[in-house]
Amino acid sequence: MQDQAERLRQLVGKLNSSPVKERAESSFSNCRVITITSGKGGVGKTNLSVNFALSMASRGKNVLLFDADLGLANVDVMLGMIPKYTLLNVLNGQKTLQEIILEGPGGIRLVASGSGGVQELADLNETQRGRFLEALLDLQKQSDVILIDTGAGLHPNVLAFVLAAEEVVIVTTPEPTALMDAYGMIKILYREKQNPLITVVVNMASNQAEADEAGKKLVILSKRFLDLEIKYLGFVPRDPAMIRAVREQKPVLISAPLCPAAVSLGNLSDQLLSGKDPRAEGDLINFFKKVTQIFGVKNKR
Repeated sequence: MQDQAERLRQLVGKLNSSPVKERAESSFSNCRVITITSGKGGVGKTNLSVNFALSMASRGKNVLLFDADLGLANVDVMLGMIPKYTLLNVLNGQKTLQEIILEGPGGIRLVASGSGGVQELADLNETQRGRFLEALLDLQKQSDVILIDTGAGLHPNVLAFVLAAEEVVIVTTPEPTALMDAYGMIKILYREKQNPLITVVVNMASNQAEADEAGKKLVILSKRFLDLEIKYLGFVPRDPAMIRAVREQKPVLISAPLCPAAVSLGNLSDQLLSGKDPRAEGDLINFFKKVTQIFGVKNKR
């Protein structure tokens, strides 16, 4: 993990000194861009991303869910959908970004990345890149909230999305290994970003006491050893209804909207919507400019 952080330090240093940091003139909007990630797989990150999107949409928000898991893109699986086209088709010039958007349940919209699709961004020429960023601007204008579901773990491809984000939600479970990996992600964000905005959600907790102990442990460790303030948002309980929903490829907010997990997910999404930090500057265009810059520098090494 230390080696990965060291390799990325130079990448982010180059990024922070480049013109990519400048905001696009026409990209100011009230759109929130929130990246959801985890230190390890198996903690329910994608499940929470999908249900957060549905909950926010039910509150009247225009929500776009962007599947940025390059290895195991499975947001569409969680929704029981089969994408005919992905972001890779856009980058290859076969489709426009608007043409690949899937209409999901509850009014949410989905962009499926396809395996390796986002890595192709680094190889676009200036004309292609300009067209792509213009398409992103259209998506941003049409959205109140854009949720970016990343891959899991500390792989450089995952970290590219996490480091490009202004707001990061880290999903963990109370298990010691999951907490250790979540803290590893927090440490990388601390080292590579100035004043990172980090929120922690504990998933699959047996009870509130177990969840609060895990969440507060990360808060205390971050403050004591990094002098970093992070926010513990709350928890989602371990719930048989959630397990059944995953097996049925239906979000729990649809299959069992009154179960304990669904109620908790609704409360957490409300807190996310109401808890915007004034330092956060949600901007999809600059997010992807940063991602492509990091990928581009990484590929040249």
